[in-house]
Amino acid sequence: MLKIEMMLMSMLLLPLITKSYMWITAITLSMFMLPLCSILMNKLSYSMLTQLMSSDTMSFTLTLLTIWVIIMMIMASVKVIHQNMFPKMFIMNLLILLIILVNCFLSSNLFMFYIWFEASLIPTMALIMAWGYQPERAQASMYLMIYTVAASLPMLMALCKIYISSKTAIMPMFMNMEFPKNYSSMSLAWILTIGGFLVKLPMFTVHLWLPKAHVEAPIAGSMILAAILLKLGGYGILRMLSLFNHVTKFTSNLLSSIALVGAVSTSLICFRQSDLKSLIAYSSVGHMGLMVAGALMNSNWGLQAALAMMIAHGLSSSALFVMANMNYELTHTRSLYLTKGLMVVAPTLTLWWFLFTASNMAAPPSINLMSEIMLITSILKSSTSTIILLGLTSFFTVAYSLYMYTAMHHGSLMVTSNPLPQFKPKDLTLMSMHLAPIVLIISKPELITSWA
Repeated sequence: MLKIEMMLMSMLLLPLITKSYMWITAITLSMFMLPLCSILMNKLSYSMLTQLMSSDTMSFTLTLLTIWVIIMMIMASVKVIHQNMFPKMFIMNLLILLIILVNCFLSSNLFMFYIWFEASLIPTMALIMAWGYQPERAQASMYLMIYTVAASLPMLMALCKIYISSKTAIMPMFMNMEFPKNYSSMSLAWILTIGGFLVKLPMFTVHLWLPKAHVEAPIAGSMILAAILLKLGGYGILRMLSLFNHVTKFTSNLLSSIALVGAVSTSLICFRQSDLKSLIAYSSVGHMGLMVAGALMNSNWGLQAALAMMIAHGLSSSALFVMANMNYELTHTRSLYLTKGLMVVAPTLTLWWFLFTASNMAAPPSINLMSEIMLITSILKSSTSTIILLGLTSFFTVAYSLYMYTAMHHGSLMVTSNPLPQFKPKDLTLMSMHLAPIVLIISKPELITSWA
């Protein structure tokens, strides 16, 4: 484990010692992924790496996803890097964020996990503030900070209560522990703990920071927000469910109901969005609501489905933000009302939009379909009365996805000043890197569903 940490730390020196730091960083991370993928293919079991770090299929899969997304972020940010005054600081910020996220996913100590969990806020705010698009980025960063800190401080108090009650801060030990079932303070600790994770996820009612952050963030910021940072909340919930097994049955029905109602509500809100990035951000809230509802059922099937949804949404939403950035570079606007008829101007772009829109609405053969089927069946197993909300969520998801696609690519052509865009090999590679895992993982789904 120390070798991995030293390698990641040494990569911070790359922008200082070479001019080709951008591509060297991406290639080095790609080579680093090869042995990690081979380990994942061999049925990874829970193992303690050090006294403070441990790994299982869930943490290992999310670590691989983090490295994969960071590579794609570097490739997608070529224009941002060349136009900005501080390209080296940009790459170093991404590498610092990578180190924080890897340590967060591999932490076995409760308080180290909390420290890394909160530390991810700093480079994310730096991305939005330093490389954001508009003056409103200051307000977006403030929303992000206030929402996160307001929920994380009560969570820290709850974690201290857990430590006092359990006499240990090692999370694997929680799996074999039984707290007193009439211990009322543990119910409060569960509510405060899950509150911090639900804000990071985010769940409906505490989601207002997400659209603002996405709209103001650069392409790299939107990719890491959608693909990884939202998954920190889901990862925390899945880890803590083993600790509060006896408490969840009292709160799961309420939280699942709020999550499903929120999924329907945010799907309807998507129809009212004129900003493309805002629409994709609200769709993330709906997908994460479905994931929370499935995870809180606290069954092995639901937990496996929640992890599958996290991986599927991380890839598909990141791809949609990349496509939205390509649209912006072509039309110089994110408004759906001003973007019409792109099928005539950019048929290749339209094809890629169709593929990623189909994966976002859970069309076969994507892992989104597998994860949604697993989530729906796990929720219905616990409560058949949720079939109405689940049906509305699935229907509206398909409806706003098709609305987004047709609004941009059909209709009268409104983009006439730009010539036909020529896709660079970098763009095609970037889109293929998103699409390949979405389609290929379905052939071996046990890679991401064998941890629970």
